[in-house]
Amino acid sequence: MKPLFLVLPLLLSGAAFSQSTNWTEVNLALTDAVVIPDYQAFATATADMNQQAKSICTSITPQSLADLQSAFQLTMDKWQAVQHIQFGPITYFNWNYRLQYWPDDNGTGARQLLALIASKDTSVLGSEAFARQSVGVQGLQALEQLLFTEASLGELQTDAYRCRVVQAIAANLDEIAAGVALRWSDEFRTTVATADERGFFESAEDATIDFLKAEVEPIRSLQQQKLEAILGESQVGARVKRAESWRSERSVRNIKINVASLGRFFNEGNPALNTVLPPEDIEGINASFTKVEATLAALPDSITQALETESGYNNLKQAAADLSALFELLEASLKKTDLYLGFNSLDGD
Repeated sequence: MKPLFLVLPLLLSGAAFSQSTNWTEVNLALTDAVVIPDYQAFATATADMNQQAKSICTSITPQSLADLQSAFQLTMDKWQAVQHIQFGPITYFNWNYRLQYWPDDNGTGARQLLALIASKDTSVLGSEAFARQSVGVQGLQALEQLLFTEASLGELQTDAYRCRVVQAIAANLDEIAAGVALRWSDEFRTTVATADERGFFESAEDATIDFLKAEVEPIRSLQQQKLEAILGESQVGARVKRAESWRSERSVRNIKINVASLGRFFNEGNPALNTVLPPEDIEGINASFTKVEATLAALPDSITQALETESGYNNLKQAAADLSALFELLEASLKKTDLYLGFNSLDGD
């Protein structure tokens, strides 16, 4: 399975924009203003969700389930804000896949989760043992499957093992999120600050390129994986169950957060990441961000609800087109620089 944001090495052409960028300043400004705070917010949310999960099995009521569902929603909000960052500590120990195994085109994770529940094997639910289980049973997708069906309340009330799996997943997510946040603040920030040929990055400019990949390539992924793969060629042919977070009715909400987070990633920090692109391009790129956000704002958070009307379907198609236009603007701007990004494998170039 391809990760959500995957890059293969190929050089982009172009290079006319002359600049005297202090790459380290840009990298550290983005790290301190956005990356570390957002990972810390994600870790806080998973810690709160874990606390909710620890107590739910002693009293599974509509209210306690609703409280845990709310904690899940907040956790997913915070994950979507950093989901585009697919380098650095998130890649350690398969943490990215263990947090969220998606897209799962063949439903492998769902089947593995049901098999785990059927096994009633308590030996795999401890922290170390659970971390060695399939990524399909460890993360947000698995937890959503257990919490957001019409049968969830009754199943948790009547199956103590199922409830213990919920607790194991929540504890696992808390441990991973805390680990990523800690590694960024205690280790990887220093890696960014001291980038040279002796370390993880060959140079500070090389580190900036990874930040740029985290900015540009997810836009194409949002367009193709989170929208076009679901929408198909017609409203009738749309495939809701391909959507991310369709059970918790937040597929569009995820994209709204993704786009807003990518806008922050581009513009926040002093100096901001946008300073590495030609200054005459920035206004148009930000206007394109605003257009995508306006299109998405007209849609409900649930893609199921959006697809119930022709206008909703058309707005989703428009959002995909707006994302494509934004990607093209960023790509065109990059081609004016000496910065070489790997191509987006989703384009098949």
